[in-house]
Amino acid sequence: MLCSSTNCLSQSPVKWEEVKKEGAGKITVYWYESNPFIYQTKEGEMQGIEFEIFNCLKKYSENKYNVTLQINWVEADGFTDAFDRISSKRIDGTFGTSAFSITDERRAHVNFSPSYLADISVMISSKNVPVVETEEDFKSVFSTLTAITIKGTTNEEDLLKLKSKYQLPFEIKLVPASKNILNEIEKADNSFGFIDLPVYMILFNKNPSIQVERQNLFPVKREGHGIIFPIGSSWKPLMEEYFLSDQYKADFKGFLPKYLDAEVYQFVENLSILSNDPLTLLNKEKEIQYRHLMEKTSLIESEAKVRNILIALVVISIAMLTVIIFLYQKKNAQKEKIETQRKSIEMKSLELEKRNEHLVAINEEKNNLIKILAHDLRTPITHVQGLSQLLTIGTNSLSDDQKEIIQKITDASVRLNKMITNILDIDGLENNRVKAFIERVNMGLLLNQVVKSFQKQAAKKDIHLSFAQPKETLIIHGDPLFLTQVFENLISNALKFSPREKSIEVFFEPSDHKVRVIVQDHGQGLTTEDMQQVFKKFSKLSAHPTAGEGSTGLGLSIVKKYVEMMNGLVWCESQPGIVTKFFVEFDMLKDRPIEE
Repeated sequence: MLCSSTNCLSQSPVKWEEVKKEGAGKITVYWYESNPFIYQTKEGEMQGIEFEIFNCLKKYSENKYNVTLQINWVEADGFTDAFDRISSKRIDGTFGTSAFSITDERRAHVNFSPSYLADISVMISSKNVPVVETEEDFKSVFSTLTAITIKGTTNEEDLLKLKSKYQLPFEIKLVPASKNILNEIEKADNSFGFIDLPVYMILFNKNPSIQVERQNLFPVKREGHGIIFPIGSSWKPLMEEYFLSDQYKADFKGFLPKYLDAEVYQFVENLSILSNDPLTLLNKEKEIQYRHLMEKTSLIESEAKVRNILIALVVISIAMLTVIIFLYQKKNAQKEKIETQRKSIEMKSLELEKRNEHLVAINEEKNNLIKILAHDLRTPITHVQGLSQLLTIGTNSLSDDQKEIIQKITDASVRLNKMITNILDIDGLENNRVKAFIERVNMGLLLNQVVKSFQKQAAKKDIHLSFAQPKETLIIHGDPLFLTQVFENLISNALKFSPREKSIEVFFEPSDHKVRVIVQDHGQGLTTEDMQQVFKKFSKLSAHPTAGEGSTGLGLSIVKKYVEMMNGLVWCESQPGIVTKFFVEFDMLKDRPIEE
């Protein structure tokens, strides 16, 4: 929680014993900016080493004592204001943060937490001020300079002591605590001042080429930096307990790298403990400068490699661009060529469409002509068939040659009539003028009648035509007339393409829930190419009728259409020269059988 000092003037004492008893409490922390110890980001978030310490203290009290602490962050009006709020008001549960240096003089007014960071101050000056080696040189050079510092800090005290000790007339210029002394001195000529060594090392580590000179004289070493709280505060045991705990060491090690390089921190701590020898600090500065020099050298080499790579990429890009332009031009030429070809294809397509329309019209005229001829031819052919049959009556007066001629006339008329019927049937099927009248059909009875009607025709070629009657009554839904035509076409086909003295078998094949009829012959058979064309209209197969019978190429196409109209299946299997099987399959009805 953050609030301004004007809005948080009233503060009630908060004792640690009562908070521990209640399990919750609120403390107030007065702060004034001192980066990287305590500061606020542009987004309004608190940051800094001392901010992290309080957050970790909050977690410590919760884990160790099951106490929930709420921290009220109050921004003071200045470094001195933050100190005065703790030293003069002495309200229990209040703390002050702004990188306070631990001194005996301040201990008379406030309590300090154990030190969390070594406190060494060094003198720096503008780049135009020479580095002095003796006190006499210092008095001679620095008497006319301007000292820059922050009011109320130990750095100001150090400057005042130095001025008093050597009776120097240099001017002291005060800047806000939010300002960085090093940056102020860097911007001004003929100026100097003291700066905390950790802050100096942070800035120097970031930029070894900063435009200031570090003077080797008068380094100041103190006890360290700490957090202040009122004398007599009940929170002192908790503060000391936490700072001396292993948990604090782990916490500090965890968040410190966010604000201070670990190597710099260790160097400052060691310098504080071991020595104030200027050479030690100088060597460290040289080490940092050398490291940065090596990093810059490495960066320059890396940039050179990158530059060479970029040059190579530019050359490659130019080459690729040249290729792309060439390909683009070629593509445009190809595109124009393709466009010309496309227009040509479109023109040819239009011509083909017109030709196709013309051919369709001619085909329609042809179909109409065939249909008209078929209708017109049926009547005279029927008359020829009837007259030839009349001539066979009273055959005693006719010679054998005459009887044979009349029989040929009769057979020819029957064949022509069959061809006309097929032509008209296929025309009706293709134009959806034929409808199936579905009823219950006993397949055993129907096939028996069809097979009997072909016995005489089979006998003429000495072909044995057999039918195996099923053991059970097999009922389907179908059109009796269509079914008769289907099996007449299949048996007629088998007789037509079977040699003399062969056999044709019609039988049922067992199949679950299906009625499957097979018409099997032992004729010439069908090739692989024939199998692909066998049910197509006007197909010409490799097999030929064995007794000079005629074929329109329509019978099997009619078979397929009739079977499919009755929701059945028809297919063929063949071994050339051995056997050919035509399968016809329908769904079986399992309800009551019809009367025979």
